[in-house]
Amino acid sequence: MSIDFKIKHAGKVYEVTVPEGSKGSDLQLKVEELTQVPRARQKYMLKGGLSSESILDGLIKPGQTVMLLGTPDANLVTKPKKENRFIEDLDPNAQQQQLSQLPIGFKNLGNTCYMNSTLQALYQITPLRDQILNFKAGDHSPADDPHFLLVTELKRCFQMLRDKPQESVTPILLLAMLRKCYPQFAERDQQSGIYKQQDAEELFTQLFHSLRVVFGDDLMQKFQINFRTTIKDTANEQDITVKEDDHDLKLQCHISGTTNFMKNGLAESLNEKIEKRSSITGVNSIFDVQKQITKLPEYLTVQYVRFFWKKSTGKKSKILRKVVFPFQLDVCDLLASDYAQDKIKARDELREVEKEKLENDRELKRRKLNGDKSNDEVSETPREKFETEKALEQSNKEHWLEEFKKKFPSNLKPGENPSSVYDLVGVITHQGPNSESGHYQAFIRDEFDDNKWYKFNDDKVTAVEKEKIESLAGGGESDSALILIYKGFGL
Repeated sequence: MSIDFKIKHAGKVYEVTVPEGSKGSDLQLKVEELTQVPRARQKYMLKGGLSSESILDGLIKPGQTVMLLGTPDANLVTKPKKENRFIEDLDPNAQQQQLSQLPIGFKNLGNTCYMNSTLQALYQITPLRDQILNFKAGDHSPADDPHFLLVTELKRCFQMLRDKPQESVTPILLLAMLRKCYPQFAERDQQSGIYKQQDAEELFTQLFHSLRVVFGDDLMQKFQINFRTTIKDTANEQDITVKEDDHDLKLQCHISGTTNFMKNGLAESLNEKIEKRSSITGVNSIFDVQKQITKLPEYLTVQYVRFFWKKSTGKKSKILRKVVFPFQLDVCDLLASDYAQDKIKARDELREVEKEKLENDRELKRRKLNGDKSNDEVSETPREKFETEKALEQSNKEHWLEEFKKKFPSNLKPGENPSSVYDLVGVITHQGPNSESGHYQAFIRDEFDDNKWYKFNDDKVTAVEKEKIESLAGGGESDSALILIYKGFGL
């Protein structure tokens, strides 16, 4: 009898078979042959840890995948393979970029901050990013369609954000294809001839249109909100229409003179009064329009309706009012009652997992502060330390994603959020008094640390504290939230 399982190391997976009754030392020797990682450097992400004398039975389950940390020894005999470029081999600037936790930004090509900030926000959305990075023009047709060419250039830019071959990305070809696909973004000032500043929200909407053209509705389901819309004549209670097929890719936050919180603005946008002609009486009447959400997407986009047309200036002016938004958004009170029950049940179960995760995170921080040096007998180079930290972060992330997934409802629709709760992952902001001037920036949450955020001011990228994000609620001409991207809780 034997135990069959897998070892994952440096992105590769190795099939391992050991006889029952084998000890940790037997596994370490076998893994050294497979990975060239010396036994002294091997660190296993295994509950309870692995020692040379421990018996593997019960410690490792058949079919389990165990993550291994450790750097291969160059002095061990190995088969000839492709030369690797390590961080120590790079020039100082490239070495600093690779070891830096900071992502990279986009060069401003002349009033293109609206595009730069939008692209950073889209890159944060994991399924959308993966779909674009895996895009192959040959698998789609027609190849000369501007939407397909636009996504091809979008893929090129996303690859550079991922690989960081340079200090920043210069999206000249993407901008040219964008203006060919959507001529409104090629508008110039009549006097100076300079390309005009554009609306980031309009670009956000148009890019999603292109993505729908190229990838179809399967990807869009991860962003599409479904509604049940009830339209009722206030002068005739018998005149009621109920529509079950309304949908949109974003929620709007209307801002009035009394709107202080985003949830109030969302509720106002879903409950409106309109004037129209009654099909029963044949005269104009005031109708109540009430929308209730019947399907929540994995990613929720919220647009602050800050711009309005001002006739006196002939421009879209900006509402400067401060409207507070939450880091964690629960929209259970915006759902249809029959839909809300399952979402609230899932929410409560996921929050129990979140409590366990927070306790685990606090324990890890305590160990780090106390200088825990377990399994760290061998000194590490900067590259080894960097790779170890990233592997630990990825392993921890994968573990908790699996724990959350165990609590997901079994009847989820494609692209649906398991619960009614969302976590904020990105904000596009605007500075200035109107949409045709000012400056757009993006604020993006770190993939592994919820308390760390990055500010993208074109190609200038800086780390900012979570408290800084709270100041983006508005209240003046400084950075004011325009588009907020929320990710489903536990996803």
